[in-house]
Amino acid sequence: MLSKNLNYLFRRCLNAKYIHSGNSADYAIERSGKHLYIFFEWSDGCRDWKNNLDFPARAYSSGEESWFVHRGFLRVWKSIRDDIRFSVDALLKNRQITEIICVGYSHGAALAGLATEDMMFVHGDKTKISGFGFGCPRFIWGKLPRSVSERFSVFTAIRNSPDIVTHLPPAFLLYLHPTPILKIGEKGKYTPIRAHFPESYLAETKKYSFT
Repeated sequence: MLSKNLNYLFRRCLNAKYIHSGNSADYAIERSGKHLYIFFEWSDGCRDWKNNLDFPARAYSSGEESWFVHRGFLRVWKSIRDDIRFSVDALLKNRQITEIICVGYSHGAALAGLATEDMMFVHGDKTKISGFGFGCPRFIWGKLPRSVSERFSVFTAIRNSPDIVTHLPPAFLLYLHPTPILKIGEKGKYTPIRAHFPESYLAETKKYSFT
């Protein structure tokens, strides 16, 4: 199915026309047939890197239960969450849309994860939701409440072995991915830094389709 082909999703993410918002939060919302895509851009400036490195955990709640998130990513997400919710609400008035797909790369992958959880919280009872984070850093701290973990179950974090960004922040600081990570790429083919390059993900996702 084209809407879930990893190479297709990654190329669309790279080529999206991004809205540049507060806290260097860059996102795009695009409709394609019955699918509504929310894309999140990778790090492209000093402010993005400042947020990336601001990794102390902060409490967050999208429902009744609190959980902990990488502070820098949470700051960026909260600066655009209401705008995204408003735009999605308006577009969902068109009943032909059957699925919301959140997609991000690198810095944007963590935001895609948070967006996926949020869309599940707001729209999951009436619309199919899925999310994909390419080269996704760890952005959850500690154990998630069961209800939150269930909302994250439709998110897929993707690692091109041995992408260093997907191992940060370090696990010994109690950071983790919200779901088991999907590993692609050949072992020994890339250095930890080169594995994160967009051209590396473009090459490896051609060999893998999510069905």
